[in-house]
Amino acid sequence: MTAPGRMPALFSLAGICLALLVLQQGIPLFIFPLVAMSGTLALVLLFTTQEKPGYWKGVTLVVLVAGVGSAYISSRLSTDFLHPGETFQGQGYILLERPWGRRRALLIRTKKGTFLAKIPSQHGFIAGDTVEVAGTMLSLPSSKKSRSFHEDRYWKARGAMAEIVIGKVEKIESCRQFSLSGWRNMLVKRILLTQPPRTRGYLAAAWTGMKSPLLSSQHERWGTSHLLAVSGFHVSLFVSGLLFLLRSCLGRGFIISWAMWGYVLIAGAAPSALRAALMMQIALIGRCRGRPSQAVNTVSLAGMALLFWRPWWFWDLGWQLSMVAALIIAAALERGLSPVWWLSVGPAIWVTTLPLAAPIFGDVPLAGIVTNLSAGPVFGVLYPLASFLALPSLLALPWGNWASQGAEGLFILWETWADSISRLIPVYVPWTPFWTAFAAGLLPLLIARSLRLSWRHSLAASLLLQCVMLWIVM
Repeated sequence: MTAPGRMPALFSLAGICLALLVLQQGIPLFIFPLVAMSGTLALVLLFTTQEKPGYWKGVTLVVLVAGVGSAYISSRLSTDFLHPGETFQGQGYILLERPWGRRRALLIRTKKGTFLAKIPSQHGFIAGDTVEVAGTMLSLPSSKKSRSFHEDRYWKARGAMAEIVIGKVEKIESCRQFSLSGWRNMLVKRILLTQPPRTRGYLAAAWTGMKSPLLSSQHERWGTSHLLAVSGFHVSLFVSGLLFLLRSCLGRGFIISWAMWGYVLIAGAAPSALRAALMMQIALIGRCRGRPSQAVNTVSLAGMALLFWRPWWFWDLGWQLSMVAALIIAAALERGLSPVWWLSVGPAIWVTTLPLAAPIFGDVPLAGIVTNLSAGPVFGVLYPLASFLALPSLLALPWGNWASQGAEGLFILWETWADSISRLIPVYVPWTPFWTAFAAGLLPLLIARSLRLSWRHSLAASLLLQCVMLWIVM
């Protein structure tokens, strides 16, 4: 099968992403679709080794998807939602509440749209509260203020259209108990009140997306921060558990779909979790229809769907890290489960994500290459086991705290192991242009090999794309 026949969504997504990179350099928005279509066509031709019957029909379809999709994205990016300086007064529902420096950031959904508001930290609002808001609407903070973090894109990716400078905000109605926010708040409260420190932190992160500052600093030192961010790893564990428990249940695909989306929403709907849930949904639909999904194509479809929904996800670090890691894992699956490929997955993800993470979070621990070789298998067992051991105390059953202490002991063993590795390899790797160049070539190389291209063809395509990427971003 030809390249566009095996992975059509990959080439459409790659063309759109290439155009978004060029757009970042200042090209006019109206030629954005043309760049996306040209990039898609060039990539398809670059990865083609032979033309079979129907080849050009497939190429045309892939290029048209990129063109139509990029035109839609262009219309979304050019939309102007408000007139800065306009006053606002009305009721709203708090979708998100989180710390933001010395203040708290709120995402408030109103009849006029979703707005960002920053308030003093002493206010006691939580997600799910209904509030009365009055203030002045302004454009979101400009991305020109920072080279490493674009605050406007961050909030637009989460649905915000503008910022409200608060003049007055007061609670009208507390979070309803029987709502997603209510369930999440109740779950967080039960975990914090009933579980020992480490178990509390890990379960709060995995079940609700709430991170413990202490655990976050430890995992940054170990190079395993992804274990605390709800991602494809957590979603796949959740779905795998349901598949096992409901293996003889009629209609389990329907039940699992509802449960999975409920989990993703309660856990905060991070881009990595949304991407994973979309992939799982595509796989479940394909399974019900007797048509197994193709890994790289499924990742690409999910990533493209998120960009169509909110194009600003493209500049979101969570979306970028999630897509790169998922594409590498999917490429390994395409090649088969050979030990050499699976041993190379961890280091490949570390290398390709370093240029993305280092400018934001600083130097990256080299120990992460070693700890991540064991982190996946260990937490693939630890998270389900700790969740099971925590249930008695969460349900206030007798002797439940003894089971929770068992989970705590297992997390302590992991902590001891990870600390020993970080002490053994106390090296931190800074960002340099070399890592960007290397990563820009490694990902296309892995994709080319997953397409069963020869090493010669794969290396040539990788080198050419590496030069193009560096010319765009440098």
